[in-house]
Amino acid sequence: MDTVILASQSKGRRELLENESIPIVTLPADIDEAIPWLNPEKEIQGLAEKKALACHAQHQERPEKWIIAADTLVVFQGKPIGKPADIAEARAFLEALSGKVHTVISGVAFLDRATGRLYSASDVSEVHFKTLSEKDIEDYLETGEWQGAAGAYRIQHKGGRLVERTVGSFSNVIGLPLSKLFNIMHDAGYPAD
Repeated sequence: MDTVILASQSKGRRELLENESIPIVTLPADIDEAIPWLNPEKEIQGLAEKKALACHAQHQERPEKWIIAADTLVVFQGKPIGKPADIAEARAFLEALSGKVHTVISGVAFLDRATGRLYSASDVSEVHFKTLSEKDIEDYLETGEWQGAAGAYRIQHKGGRLVERTVGSFSNVIGLPLSKLFNIMHDAGYPAD
């Protein structure tokens, strides 16, 4: 299989692709991630596209033909929840999410650098949190996983203990909707084994 540039420093995205035996090189793209918040699903997909194009522009010397870029947003009660600034904010996020449902929206883009064709998609999943005790929250905060994680948890690691169930793509909650990605990679003609 061809090596693909992953325009992200997300450990979760990297692990998902490595688990699928897709050879990657990680080259994060630097873009303004502000969105107007009028149509989050479309806007997150647009951010993924912007990241793919920015990565291409910032790394034109690279020989790899393909770029994968993604962006993920946690939405709770109609508002975005980003990455917590500190442990106090992480605690507040987890207290708010406890016993409730939130949505995870991801956009994914796949760029064929040879033709300039850009393929993209978005996906939406629901995450149902367990009702968390103060001890549940403090135990999780002690793991440090909340750092750099949208919504203050990583479902693929110890954060899975906080979740009752998910509806939709599990990989989407991690930050990369694999089913949607594989569809657009296929459409683009990526030579999968």
